[in-house]
Formats: sequence, structure tokens, C-alpha cells
Amino acid sequence: MIKKKNREDNYLCYIPWKQHQQWESRNGKVFLFFEHDKLIEKFARWLVKKPYISDVELDEVGSQVWSFIDGKCTVFEIGQKLQRLFGTEFDPKYQRLIAYLNYLNKKGWILFRRGPQLQGD
Repeated sequence: MIKKKNREDNYLCYIPWKQHQQWESRNGKVFLFFEHDKLIEKFARWLVKKPYISDVELDEVGSQVWSFIDGKCTVFEIGQKLQRLFGTEFDPKYQRLIAYLNYLNKKGWILFRRGPQLQGD
């Protein structure tokens, strides 16, 4: 399991996999569910009448990225799939994709492992 990458590593070779397992897809959108069961969260729920479970709805592109994260596809392959699906609407594809995957990783929802080297690496 790799969380940090070396500067000489090619980010496109990493394979993201889902760490967060509580989610579902509805009408083409992905919803991530979170249980608030820590002591401080229980107190906050009581104080502000917050629900026990909350959800986050991913937008169309985010939902597609989430669906492509299968533990087998590299970041490069996910970018290629997004390009075929959205065309130029998703340009610049790798900058946006990498920024989004970094966000998901910082939240702890996905992790990365090293994948095969691309040609030219």
C-alpha cells in the first residue's frame, strides 16, 4: 500500500482502490455514506440534531471516476475512459483527474498502489 509517492514516480502508473466501502449508485450518481458514531460526533448529533448517517453526492464526472476505481485500472486508464466518455468536455483530463484523486485520497476514501510502468518511463 502506497500513500506517498516519490518525485520520480509517474502518478499515471498508480492504481487507486476504494477504502470507503459504504456507497451506492442511484440514477447515475454515486452517494457515499458516513456513520457518525464517535463520541464527539454523538454529542454533536445530540446538540444540533444531526442524523446518525450522512451522505455525499458526487457529481456526474466524480461518479464516473468512482465507478472506474476498481483496484485494477491505473490513473492513466481511468483518464482514457473519461476521455472516451466525455470527450473534450473533460479537458485537461489528467490535471483534473489527479487533483480529484488527490482529494479523495486526502479524505481517506481511496488509497493507491504502484501499477505497471508506462512506456517511456
